[in-house]
Amino acid sequence: MREQRRDWREDRRDDRRDWRNDRRDYRQARNWDRQWRNDRRYDWQSYRYSNRNLFHIGRYYAPYRNHSYNRLSIGLFLGSGFYGDNYWISDPWQYRLPPAYPGTRWVRYYDDVLLVDVYSGEVIDVIYDFFW
Repeated sequence: MREQRRDWREDRRDDRRDWRNDRRDYRQARNWDRQWRNDRRYDWQSYRYSNRNLFHIGRYYAPYRNHSYNRLSIGLFLGSGFYGDNYWISDPWQYRLPPAYPGTRWVRYYDDVLLVDVYSGEVIDVIYDFFW
């Protein structure tokens, strides 16, 4: 019994360490550098021009029935339904987007692409009219 209790305590300590590491990675998102747009590796506009079908991915279905498009800007907060895993861009490089820091995700929001902090819902970066 005593050994089981020790194992349980060690597991909790490991969980706390993991949580601290996640929080440390989360702080990196606050230092997001929007200068990535000047890097030729991430020239999504030229790439989109030569790969039009890739950026035409179909209709967007909002997570809430009565929601209409609002143009979002950096610093606004989204409801968790809008950045759930249904809206994640799982491979940002496929669209020539830079990789997201841990704790952030590139998500589709209608025809726009947002970099969202998944802990708070804060919009960190926006590209308007990305998809069509």
